[in-house]
Amino acid sequence: MERVVSTRVLFWLWLPLALSFTLMMMESPATNAILSRFPDSATHLAGFGAALGLSLLIESPVIMLLATAIALVQGRESFLALMRFVLLLISGLTLLTALIAFTPLYDAIAFHLMGLPPAVGEAGRSAMRVMLLWTALIGWRRFLQGVLVRYGGARFVTWGTAIRLVSILTVGLALLWWNRLPGAIVGALMVMTGVFVEAVVTTLFAYPVLRERVLTVHEESPTLTLRAIWRFHLPLALTTLLTLLVHPITASALARMPEPEITLASWTVVFGSLLIVRSWGMALQEAAVAALQQGVSMETLRRFTLWVALGTSGFLAAVGFTPLLTLFTDRVLALAPELKPVRYGVLLCLLLPAFTAIGSTLRGVLILRKQTPVIYRGMALNLLVNTGLLFAGAWLAGDWSQHGAYVGLTVGTLAFQVAALAEIAYLGVHLARRVPVGETVS
Repeated sequence: MERVVSTRVLFWLWLPLALSFTLMMMESPATNAILSRFPDSATHLAGFGAALGLSLLIESPVIMLLATAIALVQGRESFLALMRFVLLLISGLTLLTALIAFTPLYDAIAFHLMGLPPAVGEAGRSAMRVMLLWTALIGWRRFLQGVLVRYGGARFVTWGTAIRLVSILTVGLALLWWNRLPGAIVGALMVMTGVFVEAVVTTLFAYPVLRERVLTVHEESPTLTLRAIWRFHLPLALTTLLTLLVHPITASALARMPEPEITLASWTVVFGSLLIVRSWGMALQEAAVAALQQGVSMETLRRFTLWVALGTSGFLAAVGFTPLLTLFTDRVLALAPELKPVRYGVLLCLLLPAFTAIGSTLRGVLILRKQTPVIYRGMALNLLVNTGLLFAGAWLAGDWSQHGAYVGLTVGTLAFQVAALAEIAYLGVHLARRVPVGETVS
């Protein structure tokens, strides 16, 4: 009976986060489906994908603010200290975005470092300028979402993400009907509208919780300092930075493959579409932290993670080997005929959702145990393996040029998965030495 209760607690902590992640990840295929209906869709899909990759890289230090808020906010003093930290962080990252988007630094990154084709790079420049406040809005939203989850308001995170998706679709369909703007700019306007609306509604949802349960609680423990917050958050920020470095590094490698524009556009669609299935595993990181804080056992967490891993990879296989995949790519996304390699890329990634679930749980346990440097080292290994395989593949791609975009997708998807498996092995070996089976972490 105790095991059933423990599983039920974990499930209801995980489900709202999983739904929120799923709604958030639906943003990418929804955007791709709309952009694919604009003229010169391959170029603008690739350009928007490049801009999004750079923007994600810049925002990487704020992604883990949700986990940091869950772990550190205990009352008024810690909340205000963390809020000061967040405001300083997002101000600096917004300045960095402006420097890249509005100066020749963009040329150095997009054309010389990443090697993007000229048309793709210019489309990406316009999109990135529209996304100037992207990081600031996401940072503020992630901070308050962490407070909501910490105080039992995970369902409001789901509601906020649902409202964000509706706003994205509304703007996208309106701009598609108007049909006066380039596709890459439309994509940028869609995602910017989404993050702005979600930041506003998250603030409204968080206000009663802050007023009644956070700002009224005065802590007896020493007040958090900016240095202490930074020391806790830095390894998490570096981990996300390394995670998101994968996107521009992958784009750089794929730009050197046969048929670079088709390869880049196909990769953008494959990666974005897989995020929907992977989102159920991604939610395990924050769910693991909250569940272990409430006394859920490691044995229960391991078993639940296995269910999520098998369920998500099984679902992707069921879609991939049936007409559902063709229905999704041809009818829902309305992909141009030259983007047919997308279906092949999805089939190569059947194990990726399972890897995502396992890795997320391992990181959640380490966050709770305040062993965040281990997470950073694991992601560094991931990036090293991925980069090495990508550029080895780019070097060998010339011998297989007759296969066109299929070459780049093979290299990109396999490198991503092998690197994820290497990270899981590192984190798993580390925890196996420290967390015996059945132990409850508190």
